[in-house]
Amino acid sequence: MKDDAKQVRRSIPFSVTILTLMALVVVPLTCVLLWLGWRSVDQLEQRSADQRVSNLETAVEDFLTDGLHVVVSVGQTLAVGPSFNATENPLTEEDRRRQLVAMLGRHAAVQSAFVGYADGSFIYAGRPGSFTIAQRLEYDAPDGESIIVRVIEAGTPPRPETYWFYLPDGSHTRPQTTTSYFDARTRPWYVEAMRAKAAILTQPYRFAQTSDAGISAGVPLHSGLGVVGFDFTLRTLSELLTAYKITQNSVIAVGHSGGEVEIESAPCAPTLPGCLPGDALVRQFLHKAVREALGTDARIDQRVEAGGHVYRVIAHRMPMLLGQRFVIAAAVPVHELTAESQALLQRAAIAAAVAVALAVIGALAASLILSRSIARIALKTEHIRRLDFSDRLPVRSRITEIARLSDAVENMREGLEIFGRYVSKDLVQQIMRSPESSGVGGTRREITVMFTDIEGFSLLTETMEPELLTSRLSRYFEALGSAISANRGMIDKYIGDSIMAFWNAPEADPEHIANACRGALQAAAAGRALSEKWRERGRPGFRTRFGLHTGLAVVGNVGARERINYTLVGQVANQASRLEGMNKVYGTEILASGEVAGPTSELFVWRHIDRVVAVGTTEAHDVYEPMGEIGSRTEHAAFLAVWERARKAYVEGRFDEALAGYQAAVAMREEDAPCHLFIERCQKFLKDGAPQGWDGTWHMEQK
Repeated sequence: MKDDAKQVRRSIPFSVTILTLMALVVVPLTCVLLWLGWRSVDQLEQRSADQRVSNLETAVEDFLTDGLHVVVSVGQTLAVGPSFNATENPLTEEDRRRQLVAMLGRHAAVQSAFVGYADGSFIYAGRPGSFTIAQRLEYDAPDGESIIVRVIEAGTPPRPETYWFYLPDGSHTRPQTTTSYFDARTRPWYVEAMRAKAAILTQPYRFAQTSDAGISAGVPLHSGLGVVGFDFTLRTLSELLTAYKITQNSVIAVGHSGGEVEIESAPCAPTLPGCLPGDALVRQFLHKAVREALGTDARIDQRVEAGGHVYRVIAHRMPMLLGQRFVIAAAVPVHELTAESQALLQRAAIAAAVAVALAVIGALAASLILSRSIARIALKTEHIRRLDFSDRLPVRSRITEIARLSDAVENMREGLEIFGRYVSKDLVQQIMRSPESSGVGGTRREITVMFTDIEGFSLLTETMEPELLTSRLSRYFEALGSAISANRGMIDKYIGDSIMAFWNAPEADPEHIANACRGALQAAAAGRALSEKWRERGRPGFRTRFGLHTGLAVVGNVGARERINYTLVGQVANQASRLEGMNKVYGTEILASGEVAGPTSELFVWRHIDRVVAVGTTEAHDVYEPMGEIGSRTEHAAFLAVWERARKAYVEGRFDEALAGYQAAVAMREEDAPCHLFIERCQKFLKDGAPQGWDGTWHMEQK
């Protein structure tokens, strides 16, 4: 220890060490800073480009996923609704037309919404904004915003068609009629949706109604008699790509699984200063990258030359969307990415001189920050060593080694915290204090054991979904486990719906019997409160039975060298389990042996239930029920006095007096199950006579 102290005194502070090293490198620092400045700015530009491409990908993905998913979800809602699945008056029902019009009002990205039926009938709502002049004249479209609604009757083409224009104020023009050769049953959105029997997305194509390029979504009706569809124009997405151009001469495109590029950003106007030649060649490279990206999940990032300039080409395949695959690609001139870095590099040369002067101050500050981070990590590891996981704030640092060390410490904390849910902290702390105790073996000591079980659990498993049952069991175990742990109990294991816990190990507990009784009472109260909450919500509750017994057992590590379990071995566990089962006979909630009740008679109010010989045993045991802690003695005094007189007469064979006593007791507490049981016994003994050699001991006939 003295040598260690000398080493600590002779150590050099971290800040002094850093300052000394800085003095050795100050001369070449200017050149290094210039190089680092150029490199950092260049990397910053690259990251900026990556970030902007990432923003572009996010925007397009949001458009193609979130937007489409929302609309498809609306379509699925319409597909199962009664309006579009009805068979009577399917073409003239105002409600269907207004639902399609309202859908267009809520989703600006949708060009049109429609429903095609197997009999050839068709309902269409679309935006006239994409009509040509000829189409507007043909349909006599009103000026301003409106939505055209077309209804084509069933049959074979040509068929009658009726159309209206719905205005923003909710009114519509008078109906007009014409003849149509359009057949929805031949369109890709109808054919593919009916074939897939699920929501689909078509490849980009030209719409029949407006001749615009776009994609369509189709959702089969619940009745199977048709398809709800939506059109999305690619013009909106093309405008989005143009808005997200990274630089003036960059090109952005979106391709689909067919290998074609239908959507591209607008080219740079040749009249603008700074526009580069070779735009067509760049687009060829971009189209090639799209086709390559369709065949791989890897991100394509390559450099090509076009028009005397080097371009960075990036392509990324998006996840599958309703049967279609899209690729986002961008081509950016490299010199435009680094234009700002060149100007910044010139300023860096000036800043280098200032940086040298500030280097010493910066080094000192960095050393102090580093020292503080290391000190925090050291303090956190000390908390973890004591199994204190309350400090969840990780140590932040830009230094890789410190960040990695902090991550490692956080991973260790999370792992140990999760491990602590399976192993008692008291047990782990004892092993850490005495590592030699982690071997296989045990010690003999007095242990108090508790067994719990849920009444009628097998029936619950038959009537409740496994996921719901698992969730409720977890809350149930948490409620009971908290009460057990709060009273220094160690949960040995969960056995289905049962809990086995014990006291006085691994840490010695002189008050283990009292703590076990208190833990049982609190666990029972917690279980009742939880069950009452469930019943208020119309769900079945749990009724728990408890058994407590104290006795000698061997407690320690049991198992193989590679895998051990800290548990106990001895008759005490079997007796606690039998006591738990006896609750079924007496209708009680908690039963304890005389070995538990005797030492705690000054701490708890006990009722002597019976003296029994369990099935498969020959030894008689007194069975007691805890009524509460000693402070509740007054509440139970009158009842227990009547009970004890009745029990004394019962043991002595005076069954007529015992019957009267138990009847008096049940008059005081009508719901008391043991009273009813002993009334039945007394009546049976009065009728058939007491068993031969009666001494008040009851021999159990079932577990």
